[in-house]
Amino acid sequence: MSKKKGKPRQAARGARSGHGRQRQHLIDACISALHLYGPSRTTVEKVVAIADMSPGIVRFYFDSKAAMLVASLRFLSDEFEERVLTPVAGLKNTPVAALELLVDLYLDPEIASARKVSVWYSFWGEASSRQEYYDICGQKDERFAALLLDLIGRMIGESGQPQLDPDGISLGLIGVLEMLWQGFAFQTETAIDRAAAKHRCMAYLRSVFPGRFALNRAGAADAHAPARSPGALPGWSYQSARLNAVERETLFPGSWQFACHESRLPNAGDYAAIDLCVERALILRDATGALRAFRNSCPAQPHVLVAQGAGSLINEDIVCRAHGLRFALDGSALGRVERLHALQIDATGGLIFLRSGAGTNASANPWVTDAGPLAVMHLGASGEQLIAANWKLVVEQLLEISMPASDYVADAEIWSSVALAAGGTSDRLAWSGELNAATRRWSVARYQAILGADAAVAWRRIFMPPNQLLEIRPDGVTLLQILPVDAGLSRLLRHTASTMSPSARAAAAADHLAQRLSPCVRGMGTALIESIQRGIVNFGYEPTPTRATAGAALLFRAWVVDRIPALAYAKPPADWR
Repeated sequence: MSKKKGKPRQAARGARSGHGRQRQHLIDACISALHLYGPSRTTVEKVVAIADMSPGIVRFYFDSKAAMLVASLRFLSDEFEERVLTPVAGLKNTPVAALELLVDLYLDPEIASARKVSVWYSFWGEASSRQEYYDICGQKDERFAALLLDLIGRMIGESGQPQLDPDGISLGLIGVLEMLWQGFAFQTETAIDRAAAKHRCMAYLRSVFPGRFALNRAGAADAHAPARSPGALPGWSYQSARLNAVERETLFPGSWQFACHESRLPNAGDYAAIDLCVERALILRDATGALRAFRNSCPAQPHVLVAQGAGSLINEDIVCRAHGLRFALDGSALGRVERLHALQIDATGGLIFLRSGAGTNASANPWVTDAGPLAVMHLGASGEQLIAANWKLVVEQLLEISMPASDYVADAEIWSSVALAAGGTSDRLAWSGELNAATRRWSVARYQAILGADAAVAWRRIFMPPNQLLEIRPDGVTLLQILPVDAGLSRLLRHTASTMSPSARAAAAADHLAQRLSPCVRGMGTALIESIQRGIVNFGYEPTPTRATAGAALLFRAWVVDRIPALAYAKPPADWR
């Protein structure tokens, strides 16, 4: 009984399927006719001749020729929505990947064949057909423009270039894509060079966002350049002044940079002027006690407004004596001049972090919450050191000695239960290890005696891309910060805080022993780093990854290459040389 009932249902489904295939066959034939004759000269007879079907069958699927033409245009519009807009919108949180996919799909032969592109333009070009075009495609065009504007806006935020105009840049990309489509419409499929077309689109994006897009996606630019060694950055990346500028524009504006501890600004009007190499910052408490941060630069000319150091501006204004400009403590201008450029500020656990552009993390919390109650810690001494090496090289050496792979521990006699974890929304790298209770090392034994039961708490090291390492210990914390001065010069800052009262004799001993045990301090061999830099720059030696670099150093390099794809190639872009 059930089988007898199933046969009519199967027959009905087959009929509907056949009905849909025939209708689609007519639409395909109509698109070909529109390509050959345009909307006004396309007739039912020409369509059925291409489809090899009888004229009468058209009436079965469409009420009129106009309905068939509209159905063909609607099919192209729905196809564009499904195959281009939807997948690209799904990647909007990663705008580089989304824009690369957009270019690929927009110029794909399934979407941008000569016959399909010519249909778009024939409807748009013939006055009698423009209303149909706007009725069907108007909303789609608006969604495409809005999606592109959103992606360009995200790119500007990630690259830290607020001076760029997202509307103008997105309109420029639309213009590039439209001009390429127009060229496709007047060529045969075999004559279309899609690789060159993609290269031209990506060249436009690379010119606006240097270093953010891979050089030879289309196989046209620097195709001769061999790929870098797996796990290593190319030698040119440690000495390129142009790359150094791109890194400062791309990697640092959206990253939270440590500036100082809240205890430096206890009262209203207190300020700290800090040079972070990538930004000159002025941090202060306004009259309400709120923390504020501004670019420490005169709007008229980029000179320092407030001299380096700390002090109080209570009952005073911020004054530019060179140009006679005055600003209130909230940054507002007292006169006809623009207000001070505000920096984003985040005070987490007593630590003040700053940034000048948008980034993936709304605050510094994902990194430093593991550090415990930093606000009640006692600040230790800060140190500063200039190193004649590229900042990436300093970071790599720091990570190699402090966060090696879990199966590679140089000080196995000191550490046990070592683990390295990567990923998460903060893009952070986290290392943890416990002091080996069975070791005979004098430093370990003395540290354990001073800290008592607390010495059993695991040490944690958290790398905050692109340039900061936070070490969390039972006795306190150390934050190391590597800042780029120029392509071959870096500044290493060391900040410390202790959980122990500085008046206690044990505090100084614990800090001294922690420095002996921590490779973050003990192992930073400046002479070695500078020798590596000279080997790369003066002798042309290429870095080669070792077993130790399989840890956080390798992940750091991957993080940098993901944001500056040009680093995946052995030679720099032609305009960077």
